[in-house]
Amino acid sequence: MNRLISFLLFSIIGITFIICSCCESPISESIDQELMIDVPESQLYVRVRGDETKPLIINLHGGPGGYSGIDIKLMGPSLEDEYLVAYLDQRGCGKSPECQDISMLNIAQYLEDLDFVIDSLLMRYNKNKVALMGTSWGGMYGFLYLLKDSNKVSAYACIDGKVNSEYQNEFLLDFQTNKVNELLKGQIPHERKVELEDIAKELEKIKNRNYSNFYEDVNWMLHEVSPKLGFNAYFADTSKIISMDDVLNDTALLNLMNYTREEYLKIGEKAEFVNQAFLDGSEYNEINIEKELATIITPCAVIQGEFDYVVGLGHAQLIYNALSGLSPENKELHILPNTGHCPAIESPNELAEILKSFFSKNSI
Repeated sequence: MNRLISFLLFSIIGITFIICSCCESPISESIDQELMIDVPESQLYVRVRGDETKPLIINLHGGPGGYSGIDIKLMGPSLEDEYLVAYLDQRGCGKSPECQDISMLNIAQYLEDLDFVIDSLLMRYNKNKVALMGTSWGGMYGFLYLLKDSNKVSAYACIDGKVNSEYQNEFLLDFQTNKVNELLKGQIPHERKVELEDIAKELEKIKNRNYSNFYEDVNWMLHEVSPKLGFNAYFADTSKIISMDDVLNDTALLNLMNYTREEYLKIGEKAEFVNQAFLDGSEYNEINIEKELATIITPCAVIQGEFDYVVGLGHAQLIYNALSGLSPENKELHILPNTGHCPAIESPNELAEILKSFFSKNSI
């Protein structure tokens, strides 16, 4: 549970219930509102912060199974003065109600959910279009929505996202296998040799399983194998990792996210359930929309950390090249140096400048 949180993971009209509204100022148009938006058989939590008169951006967190609260600290300060930012907790995640029905945890349902959220927010805040930004799984989520309905989206920023699950899975398997083989060529103690040989055998088994029931396998590779091979799959600078204890001991952060300690502890189990529901299904592990990206005409920024082993080091370039329907003026590629899978944590200033520049050119 800890590792998932540490690494950061109605109708068309929509009935929107306001939980609370605060921070409204007669000088600026700054708002801070918590909403519950009705979706089929559930509700979704959305925190809306920033300038109500400015363009609207919806933030899509990672996972599947992550939560949006931490993004208020990581991305909010750079964007909320110039935009209205909606932080969405996806179905079964964060402050949205728990979802124990696996049949509702799938890509089609998540796309329907996002459509409800977009329509509701556009109506509530009197906007014509919305911009999207998605991180990790949220990066794929955003592209999937653009392929479903791009008419409501003015611009999209994909941050360390993926579009080709086969590329992602094979990259990590091949990278770790090559790393093991390199280490085995050196002079190492017998115990270390046995450990590496066992890892190599298990990696080969995973390849032959075709990523079925992938939840246990991928967590083993990311969180157990990577440290044994001398790298962190998520972070270039491990001193910047934000752990669950870090959050629980940061009263100011909990207050900013509007979580009590007890509430925050509960989101870990929800995250695990959602994450496993997706990763143990063939749909998520096999999805590949690389070729379909050629049809996208919405301006896109593709951003990735230089050392992101989670989606694969070349994934951003792959996405950028696949956006062949966009002219160079309408697409951007940014590789952040000395950064892993979490640029909002490791390179917040660089990421903020990229996002502000991109959305200022493309948001309505």
